[in-house]
Amino acid sequence: MRMETKPILQTFGLTKDYKGFKAVDNLFITVNEGDIYGFVGENGAGKTTLIRLVAGLIHPTQGEYALFGSMNTDPEFAIKKKNLAAIVESVSVNRGMTAMENIRMQCKITGANKTEEEMKELLRMVGLSDVIEEKKKAGRFSLGMRQRLGLAVALVSDPKLVLLDEPMNGLDPQGFIDMRETILRLNKRGVTFLISSHILAELDKVCNRVGFLSHGSLLEEISMADLRDKARGKVLISAKNMPDLSDKLQIFFKLNDFKVQGHSITIYDKIDVNDILAFLVENKLEIETINSGEETIEDYYYKLMHVEVRE
Repeated sequence: MRMETKPILQTFGLTKDYKGFKAVDNLFITVNEGDIYGFVGENGAGKTTLIRLVAGLIHPTQGEYALFGSMNTDPEFAIKKKNLAAIVESVSVNRGMTAMENIRMQCKITGANKTEEEMKELLRMVGLSDVIEEKKKAGRFSLGMRQRLGLAVALVSDPKLVLLDEPMNGLDPQGFIDMRETILRLNKRGVTFLISSHILAELDKVCNRVGFLSHGSLLEEISMADLRDKARGKVLISAKNMPDLSDKLQIFFKLNDFKVQGHSITIYDKIDVNDILAFLVENKLEIETINSGEETIEDYYYKLMHVEVRE
């Protein structure tokens, strides 16, 4: 039996205009309860503007949005908004305090009545058990640890929806893994996420739904399950003499769906990789590598971008 989805955030023609420049343009998105919703787009696509709008840091030029069933124009909206937490652009932690001191300070600021054990549990939830009793100041933490501490601080108010603006920025590979595992762990505990990022490969590993944004406009909103159903097979070939090789491949196989980038060509046409290998051997064409696989979230995004530009 299929579970009914419940919208937790909806935007209705949301627009933010800065002196004629539309940072967000007529945006309609839906984030459902329990989602890890990835907002994908290039730098300047409008991702941060959307998060600032929903967080109430700026006001829309046009359009409206709803949180937990209440429109931003409704009298009870301020009450519903207490279920929202956001980390926008940079993590807000006091570097001169320990992890626990940061949590205690946030409890005082927000009036959250938490026991010492509940505050420690917040640090455990974000994978910072090791620093609960530590006297080390947050300024000596790695960037990834500060990101997760910032998330623990945001969780002090027990939000149902958390907005994260580029949480993977600047992290090393271990930081990626730690943040990803933290988000998945919190989601299992009932926290819904809207995450903006241009690091598409990371969103592919954590999100169940994505919205593709470019130049302030939504290109497509799709579940990861549907995206994977649409995913095309692909063959990636790299070679030193790519211009000549790509020309020969295009002519012989009558390619329609492909992308040439630097010393590589990605072919999405349905062609058996063995046929390509046979063609290369027969024509004595040298390559460096050849790999077959399936389309990633990154491939799909660039395909959308290509269609948008062509239209």
